[in-house]
Amino acid sequence: MASKFGLAGGIPERRVRPIWDAIDSRQFKNALKHSTSLLSKYPNSPYALALKALILEKMGKSDEALSICLNAKELLSENDSVLMDDLTLSTLQIVFQRLDHLDLATSCYEYACGKFPNNLELMMGLFNCYVREYSFVKQQQTAIKMYKLVGEERFLLWAVCSIQLQVLCGNGGEKLLVLAEGLLKKHVASHSLHEPEALIVYVSILEQQAKYGDALEILSGKLGSLLMIEVDKLRIQGRLLARSGDYAAGASIYQKILELCPDDWECFLHYLGCLLEDDSCWSSDVDSGPIFTQQFVNCKVAHLAEEVFDFRITNALSFLEKLKADANSKFIRCPYLASLEIERRKHLYGKENHDEIMGALMQYFHKFGHLACFTSDVEMFLQVLTPDKKMDFLEKLIESINTKTTELTKVLGQSTTIFKMRELIGDVYKLPVFELEHSAIKMVETYCETLPLSKDLDPQESMHGEELLSMVCNVLVQLFCCTRHLGYLMEAIMVLEFGLTIRQ
Repeated sequence: MASKFGLAGGIPERRVRPIWDAIDSRQFKNALKHSTSLLSKYPNSPYALALKALILEKMGKSDEALSICLNAKELLSENDSVLMDDLTLSTLQIVFQRLDHLDLATSCYEYACGKFPNNLELMMGLFNCYVREYSFVKQQQTAIKMYKLVGEERFLLWAVCSIQLQVLCGNGGEKLLVLAEGLLKKHVASHSLHEPEALIVYVSILEQQAKYGDALEILSGKLGSLLMIEVDKLRIQGRLLARSGDYAAGASIYQKILELCPDDWECFLHYLGCLLEDDSCWSSDVDSGPIFTQQFVNCKVAHLAEEVFDFRITNALSFLEKLKADANSKFIRCPYLASLEIERRKHLYGKENHDEIMGALMQYFHKFGHLACFTSDVEMFLQVLTPDKKMDFLEKLIESINTKTTELTKVLGQSTTIFKMRELIGDVYKLPVFELEHSAIKMVETYCETLPLSKDLDPQESMHGEELLSMVCNVLVQLFCCTRHLGYLMEAIMVLEFGLTIRQ
């Protein structure tokens, strides 16, 4: 809070520190006492008034706080001898913001910047006010003023990002992007770029204008060395190639990324998109900005000839087998999940491959069925199965759980997954009342039997099988909805209380 001269808002820092200490420790009455004492010594200090207003706002006295803030604002604008620094203004801004009067905070900074036009600290405060008000044009104008004043790269980036926000909100469009590109080009010519974020912003400006070749040229040039992590650069290159329509080169880039990062699921989807010439991953129909909405469910496959489709899918499967062999880790899921995605694409193309999908699902269950994420992982792939096939898959899961294993936590995880899969498929809610009751009892018994598995865990860690209790509650609430017996709701509450008793 203190400046290099030991002053805070024109007041010796030693007099202000006790007030802030009391505020930080939420001793607001004590803070108000100190603040009143300070005001008796500095009755015309806007900073002292702002501190008192802050305390009153925190005590819930909004009207008094606003009145004092307005007095401080009036002092700032009417008395030229009063110190006008960023600390005073930022304290006022905090109170005005909490009182939902952002415009008053902005007007304080605007007045200060008008009085001291070359004060960078005040201009940064004004920029932040415009950010809070979503005033993108004024953000841009203020950032450019700061850039012209000191020539720092960060202020140029603030201006360019403000331009991008205007474009994303549908204002200005092409002309503004040309302006942003021109500003960056001029800066690069005179100062180059020094931060990786600056390069990413530059590339995104070119990408928004569909200048993919120019963006690729910059990445492969001297500025590309700003991206120290090779995979980050490859991801951008792959996206640019794909968006430019060079799918073969894009697939090659994404293949390199997968060799370096075999568990990168998003990268695999982009790789498959390039192989199958599916641009839905990078569709710009809705949003031409640097933020892309991934659309993996409604993918395009029908445009390829069958021979081409089969050949490319075979290549993808061969590459996946190589990934599985090279990535000898029980934690890497992407290659196995990728096999499911390939089978899904084949099904969408028109192949009758329900058995292959079931086989890939079972393989994924044997490998990762004990993980809590299994159900969410496979949910999308279950959508392509018929109701009968879903029930067949559930039966296969139940049969597979009977195999003996010494890994008790894995068995518990798989059992929990089966309960979750029954909920997902909808099988649970078709059962009669007595079977639902049996299912709830079975889950509670499983939870109790496996409690010893969690005895060595840290108190802050989740217990093994903890999800079972919330699933039991879901079943009990469902039973209440079916029967209107309040006893089921009481039992649900008791189950939750039981769980909290064991692990608070």
